[in-house]
Formats: sequence, C-alpha cells, structure tokens
Amino acid sequence: MTRPHGLLRAGYPYSTTLGMRRVTNFPTDIAFGENDILYVLLRSEGVASVRIWSTEDMDELTDELKGFGSFGSEDGQLKWPVNIITDDSGGIFISDEANHRITKYDQEGNYISKFGTYGDGQGEFNGPSGFALDIDNNFIVCDSKNNRIQKYTKSGDYISSFGTYGSGLGQFNLPWGLDCDENGNIYVCDWGNHRIQIFSSDGELINVFGEYGDGTAQLNRPTGITVDNHGDIYVADWGNNRVLMFNSEGQYIWSFYGDATLSKVARNYMLTNAVPNRLREMGKLEAEKYLRRPRSVRIDSDFRLFIPDFESYRIQVYQKDFIELDETQFAEPLRNPTLEVT
Repeated sequence: MTRPHGLLRAGYPYSTTLGMRRVTNFPTDIAFGENDILYVLLRSEGVASVRIWSTEDMDELTDELKGFGSFGSEDGQLKWPVNIITDDSGGIFISDEANHRITKYDQEGNYISKFGTYGDGQGEFNGPSGFALDIDNNFIVCDSKNNRIQKYTKSGDYISSFGTYGSGLGQFNLPWGLDCDENGNIYVCDWGNHRIQIFSSDGELINVFGEYGDGTAQLNRPTGITVDNHGDIYVADWGNNRVLMFNSEGQYIWSFYGDATLSKVARNYMLTNAVPNRLREMGKLEAEKYLRRPRSVRIDSDFRLFIPDFESYRIQVYQKDFIELDETQFAEPLRNPTLEVT
C-alpha cells in the first residue's frame, strides 16, 4: 500500500472495550484472524494460553469459551509468551522467552512446529520477545537477552543478525518490541535504553527517538510497537501506563491513557451479580478507565487501534479518524510551525 502524501488528522476517538476478568486475564498481546476473530495471548504466573475472542465481544459469559495452549515446556505449551502474530495462510506464531523458541499453530490452535534453542550462537535465542514477518516473509526477532535482532526464514532457518549490547547508536539494552513496515524497515523498542530505533532491512540505522522520562514523547521501558499503513508509529509505554503515537519521522503526535467503559460481556455479567455492582458504586470510577501496564499495541487494516490493557484484563479500542491528502492539499515542511485553533 502506498502511503498518502499527507494526512488531515481529525482525531482518534475511543471506540469500545473488549473482554473482562476471568476470560481475558492479563492480555499481553493480540493477533488478528479471519472473520473479526482476535487471538488474545494471556500470560500470568504459572498460566499461559490463548483466548479466541471476537471484535464484537460476547453478549454474555458462558462455559463455551474457545482457546488453546497450556503452561509448560512440551511441544505446543507456553511458559513466558510475549508476542503473537498471524500470517496470510492462517498460521499462528508465538514467541516464548522462557522456552527460547517460536512456536507455530494452526487456526484451531493445534501445534504444528517450532524453532529455536537456548544459547548465544547463530540460530539460538536467549529470551526471544517481539517479532514480526517482513516484506519477504522472513521472521525478524528480538533476541532480547543476547541484545541483538535475528532474521530467519519462514521455516525457521537462520539468515543473519545485527546488534550488540550498549547504549550507543545501533546498540541495544534488552530489545523487546518489534515491527516491520511495508518498506522492510525494522522498528525496535530498545527497552533498557528507553528509546525507539529504526533500521533498514539490512540492519543499517535510520532513526532514533525517545529518552527516559514521563513527559511528552519521553519513554519508560517501551515494550510494544506497531506501524500503520500511513507510517504512524505506536509505542506501548509500559512504565508510564500509556501508548504514544509518533509520525513516520518520530515526531510526537498523540497520547492514549485509557478511556475504558464496561465491555458488553462485563455489563451482562454485572447484571447477575449484586455484590460487584455495590462495590463498583462505592469506588472511584474515573480511575477505572485508565490503562495499566500495556505491553503491546496493534492496529488493523481499518485503522482500529487495539491496546491490550494488561493489568485490567481487557482490550481498549480506538478508531483513527483521518482524511488522506494529495500534494495539492498538503504544504511542504514549514520552518516555524504552530497550530492555532480558531
């Protein structure tokens, strides 16, 4: 998809909340399936699984919950899963930092294959975390504790790697989140250095932005990143309980702190439980809308932004509101820009 010449950014309104405690406990990441299906990766102490959910949520809580995966180290099991992605053929892939591997499942969650073993040599992992498929259908993987990025074929054969430990340009301190854009560029959350680094497909440094702090455009342990078809960059700012949005140049655009309402399934559950209703009446409800420790962020082809709200057991959804502009509608860069609302 060709990026537009410019954008009229009309807003980014909150849309809805999905899931609830008991069914989407500690969602660490999501992936998109066919027919508005979400694969929600769940991770907590001694628990690791995938909940199959719908973008339309569920009308009421039933015993017919769909999902797959269990805690452990056997084939198909998960221990410390980090990211989940899908491919065009319906395959599901999950990175597991404790089992030091990438595991593949089919659409129903049946185990297919795996690759990766513990170590620091070529084709080995020490805590693989964020990963993505690039434009050549190769895996790009954050080999977090080895402080490098590795590239593999779709079948799991090692191709190349780049990166060393440090805080210099192009170096890493526990890289965590990762995404690739339609041009092959690689976007990395440099977790320990509180910054985002962007590389070419060959590992050449293109751009760096971000620094430690809680101010505008500052980061505190960035954990997840995604890039939309306009080139806008979204970062899960874990330590600051928010998601930040930057344009393709790394310029700060927007902050998401959370606007959650009760999901459809949670509302109907509450109607049959008198005590939680009383407790909710006694609480400070404003605080209930905010994000708590988001670890990832995803955006779909309709420009809906999905934020797994890790410590609130839900997914908050926003809808990008924009108009794509051509060269007659969008001026060249200005030297001293200001935005005035009249």
